[in-house]
Amino acid sequence: MLVEQERQPYRVKVVDFGSATHTSKAVASSYLQSRYYRAPEIILGLPFDEAIDMWSLRCVAAELFLGWPLYPGPSEYDQIRYITQTEGLPSQHLLQAAAPSKRNRYFKRVLDMYGQYEWVLKRSDEYEHDSGRLRKEESSRRYIFIQLDDIILAFFLIVYKVGKISTFSTVFLN
Repeated sequence: MLVEQERQPYRVKVVDFGSATHTSKAVASSYLQSRYYRAPEIILGLPFDEAIDMWSLRCVAAELFLGWPLYPGPSEYDQIRYITQTEGLPSQHLLQAAAPSKRNRYFKRVLDMYGQYEWVLKRSDEYEHDSGRLRKEESSRRYIFIQLDDIILAFFLIVYKVGKISTFSTVFLN
């Protein structure tokens, strides 16, 4: 929640601790974080620490700026797909360490051009076939940034276009 937006536009109060737990007592599950703000470690069943909260905060900050969630995936598959479009694939080391049930649901191993196996994200049709789950429509994703630096560029375009700080949605979608 923004506090005193006119006088202190960057002051934020966290108002929802509904899923809060001490890291020593936290159990890795999809319910640990809301989907749109879920860190890749949680999606892939990797060990985690407080860094997942920084991921969520970053997603919330992007949403406050954009006026729309950065990664509004209707499923965990779409969530990890959106994340990899912006952030790139997780390292091969992390994918190898991921929980096999999660990793194999979203990724597959293929031979690269050097004859080495590597993990790659399954195509949407492969995910649907392997999981037996039909994907929902993608109409919920409003912005697709190739890299997070594109958000910074968008910020400067907004300031240039309207002469003041405003949300991306207010400037470009209205």
